[in-house]
Amino acid sequence: MNAPRTTESVWDWPLIAIAALTTVIGLLSISSAGSAFADAYLDNRWYFVQRQAFALAGGVLVGGALLFVSKRSLLAASGLPQWLLTFVLLILVMVPGIGRSVKGAQRWIDLGVVNFQPTELAKLALVLALARFFAGNEGRLRDVAGAAFPAVAWMLPFALCAMWQKDFGTIVLLLGTTAVMSYVAGLEVRWLALAGGLATIPLGLLIAMEPYRVERVLNFTNPFLDADGSGYQVVQGWIALATGGLTGAGLGAGVAQRGFLPEAHTDMLAAVIGEEMGAIGWAIVVALQAGLLYRVFLIAQRSTQLFDILLASGVGALLGAQAVINFAVIGGLMPTKGLVLPLLSYGSSAAFVHVLSLALVLRLDHERRLAALEPALAAPSRALA
Repeated sequence: MNAPRTTESVWDWPLIAIAALTTVIGLLSISSAGSAFADAYLDNRWYFVQRQAFALAGGVLVGGALLFVSKRSLLAASGLPQWLLTFVLLILVMVPGIGRSVKGAQRWIDLGVVNFQPTELAKLALVLALARFFAGNEGRLRDVAGAAFPAVAWMLPFALCAMWQKDFGTIVLLLGTTAVMSYVAGLEVRWLALAGGLATIPLGLLIAMEPYRVERVLNFTNPFLDADGSGYQVVQGWIALATGGLTGAGLGAGVAQRGFLPEAHTDMLAAVIGEEMGAIGWAIVVALQAGLLYRVFLIAQRSTQLFDILLASGVGALLGAQAVINFAVIGGLMPTKGLVLPLLSYGSSAAFVHVLSLALVLRLDHERRLAALEPALAAPSRALA
């Protein structure tokens, strides 16, 4: 008697292929968008590409090691241990001599080869902590006492550290990820709506505390009102997109990054891609980001354990929010905010954490796939019995 056949692989190869292709396009785009700035101010045109590649390689090495770690070990490390480690790193950023300040914001720890930004790790640490907590308290997560208050307790210290570091984007992502994971865990929508309404008060105060944030909010609907000031970056991004046409000027032939478009290799990389690769290149990038999210959320949908569902949903929420906000900022649909495109834009800490996040999702999905294959593998022995 033949064993039943299954067409499902033990790994999600489409997700791996999409992530790899996105990374390659990202490195090529960073080399084009950042080379002029790096050559002029850092005396090394490959500076950003080298650092991004180093971070990605580190993520692959650590993530590859995680692929061989059992789910039981991951559960043991999740929650309080990794949360405390991340919190310590966030505190170290504030220590003089350890934390490094760039453009008035102290968010990095200088590791020599690369500067590490702990708030990027905090996003993943929060996902792991909430997944571990919610999975361990299944059955009492529909009310405020069971889900909302504990979730805020896990999230708030990270958010306060991000506030001290003037990292408004991370605060928004931490709040949004907490809301998504609380909903997936079973918290009723009415409590989420109430929490969302209350959260607008401190967020509004944070915006009001910084004049540049107020200017961004007031001018984002029409950046041409202050095209040389708060609207400059968006206007230059639009010009880059408009001049790209259908097929673009060609890789390395764009002019936006040659002193016209600030943060061309980071926050505004998609605008450079639009100029150099045209509407076709832009569409490919959007499709890759959408494909990445589709595979991650598909893993969440197919998972049967609450921890797996929550982890994949949290990672998907993080990656999706960053992509949506980045595209929305470039399109003038949201005020300017420094969030990179996952696996595309320059940001060594973000690149490392994004690869690590996908590795965790792949590992948990791998165990589910192996479990699904067990009946097929056991069929021959049952037939001989």
